[in-house]
Amino acid sequence: MDKKRIGLGALVMMMFTTIFGFANGPVAFARMGYAAIIWYILGALLFFLPTSMMYAEFGASFKDAKGGIYSWMERSLGKKIAFIATFIGLASWIIWMISVSQKVWIPLSTLIFGKDMTTTWSLFGMNGGQTVGVLAVVFVVVVAFFVTRGVKS
Repeated sequence: MDKKRIGLGALVMMMFTTIFGFANGPVAFARMGYAAIIWYILGALLFFLPTSMMYAEFGASFKDAKGGIYSWMERSLGKKIAFIATFIGLASWIIWMISVSQKVWIPLSTLIFGKDMTTTWSLFGMNGGQTVGVLAVVFVVVVAFFVTRGVKS
């Protein structure tokens, strides 16, 4: 087995977690209860399935491309559109990462305490919102550390 290749299962999970987002599940359940299930099914059918098919088609069409989405867009629509699409994608990813780094503490609090206790958390005399903000920064630093070092499966 070639150790430098990503397996099909790992690729599917990478696509699913980045597009669909596991962090959204607990939030939707907390807001809507079991009624959220129908929206996840609709989201899977109307967004996740077409998006994953689009990525699979681009990947199959441009097997030799080394730049991912930028390469796909450049070859399909031109350099200007490729730059704009990639820039918007990366800019939105940064905003998404900041949002997730704050939101990850609510399901963790619920897992540990049975309910969202983040508003009562306090570090160094800060209120709950400030404490979650500091924890979000720590989360981003830890993720950045592992991303730059690599993580063996």
